[in-house]
Amino acid sequence: MSTPALYQKVVLDHYRNPRNHGALPGCTHAADGVNPLCGDSLRFELDCAGGRIVALRFSGEACAITTATASMLSELVDGLDLAQVAALSLPFERLVDGEIAEEPALGSLNALGELRRYPARRKCALLPWATLRAALGGTPRITTESP
Repeated sequence: MSTPALYQKVVLDHYRNPRNHGALPGCTHAADGVNPLCGDSLRFELDCAGGRIVALRFSGEACAITTATASMLSELVDGLDLAQVAALSLPFERLVDGEIAEEPALGSLNALGELRRYPARRKCALLPWATLRAALGGTPRITTESP
């Protein structure tokens, strides 16, 4: 399967059937991510124990790329600690920038490497990461829009 076809298949699957979507009652960490220029709004709610993510849910109104990224990200980070999440963030940014072709540790998120062809959509894929980091860091609201 070609890279564009894989990208489309993975993104559409996670957009239409998002994993870990919904609210997480009694969460220990939460943050809202917004990109006001494009209208994406995302909320991550986490339950962390022993320095690890033990449950994660996301909700909001967002485009296919933001929703699919949040879905894939929620599967990837389940059970990870803050340092492990941080270690995956930079390779993902390098992937969507086209600096690397693939990072095995990113799993299905590698399909988003196709965004190197669409730089304006990069912020859509980065919003879930920024929101997750904000929740883990205690920041209630974040954006990936340039000032």
